[in-house]
Amino acid sequence: MEVTIDCQRQGIERRSHGLRTFFHSFTRNRRRETRRESCLEGSHYVDFHHAPMLFALTIAIMGLSCIDAFFTLLLIQQGAQEINPFMNSLLQINVQLFVSTKVLITAICLIFILAHRNFWLIKGVIRTYHILPCLFLGYCALIVHELRMLNNVPFIL
Repeated sequence: MEVTIDCQRQGIERRSHGLRTFFHSFTRNRRRETRRESCLEGSHYVDFHHAPMLFALTIAIMGLSCIDAFFTLLLIQQGAQEINPFMNSLLQINVQLFVSTKVLITAICLIFILAHRNFWLIKGVIRTYHILPCLFLGYCALIVHELRMLNNVPFIL
């Protein structure tokens, strides 16, 4: 007799999800493992339990993104140019739109990575959450580069 496990339940959802549920998911959740191993092999599995290290990396990346936006504005004020054509067009429209869009795009990407952290990018080798340390190191290198550029240009405010 063959038994199949269905990853989706039928019926009315009895749980409620709100802001309180979201904040409790970081500290008071009980399930640490996936519910069913067969669900991991399925087409779509989203996990909202975040390990503290991944959460810390996410907060650090958001902070570095804000610092990058600030340093970019300082460099542009001193004569540098934004290389990204999309961000450059936003910068020509409005500085606040530039900063808001930059931070929003970073936040949306990080939320997507965290929600899909158990997906395989390369089956059996690299999971999606491995992107976060790479992004963190990339932002650190970018900030160091911008600091070096700021030291070579006379600072005028």
